[in-house]
Amino acid sequence: MPRASAKMGNRRLSPANMETETPTYPERPPSGAAADFLLGFADALMVAGTQTSRVARNVERLAGNFGYRAEIITLPKTIVMTLSAEGKSLTRVKKISPPRPDFSALSELRILSWEAYRNGWSLRQCERRFAEIGKIKKADKRVVAVVVAFGNAAFCRLFGGFYSIPLVFFCTLAGFAARSGLEKLGVGALPRTFAAAFISSLMAGTGALLFDFKTSIAISTSVLYLVPGVPLLNSVIDIFDGNVLAGFSRLADASSIILAMALGLLASLAILGGNAL
Repeated sequence: MPRASAKMGNRRLSPANMETETPTYPERPPSGAAADFLLGFADALMVAGTQTSRVARNVERLAGNFGYRAEIITLPKTIVMTLSAEGKSLTRVKKISPPRPDFSALSELRILSWEAYRNGWSLRQCERRFAEIGKIKKADKRVVAVVVAFGNAAFCRLFGGFYSIPLVFFCTLAGFAARSGLEKLGVGALPRTFAAAFISSLMAGTGALLFDFKTSIAISTSVLYLVPGVPLLNSVIDIFDGNVLAGFSRLADASSIILAMALGLLASLAILGGNAL
């Protein structure tokens, strides 16, 4: 029997056996400590940019590993979770942190839940690994800015604006830098988006007019980096998963970002005049 268990421990998880393996539960931790960790874990998943159903699955998996049953409700600004075991229950609430999509962290958090489930990790082991994930170095914003600028320039070329490629590249860098600078100053997401869209589109429109490029292509592609793709995608997934409240909340947040971007474009077009298009 120990030999069989050893073989089970060395076997890699696959979609076929993820749901069928039976974990070895560690000693049940205090409900308060477990609830605090699980809420922090759920918040980290939300911040990293995942859908609500995945948050619930990963939290329930970890809670089961600790010997608890978890029921989690995700509201627009808060997470409500109830842990229960042996007829006793504990409910905790946590405010959701501002979103910062990070797919590397998201992958590591998901791996944490499966490793804890498969290997029967204790709460302390999970907390240690969770802290390590939090210390993972994020991508350099300067590198991200350059990659984003190349992406916008590629879209410019795709839409037929060959001569506008360098212009769109540098206008994207300027808007990205402005948004990052405003974020460091504590400015909200909507004003940041408005300012970035205004700066990128105004610079792109001015340059296109001066060099007689296609202004419509230069202006439209210079602000594509502001489109909130992750919230839009997650909102649709949440709605189809039945998490309607969370889905429409995310959709409203994404729509407000799009509105701020549109207002920034409108302001720059008002300055450039009708010749801009």
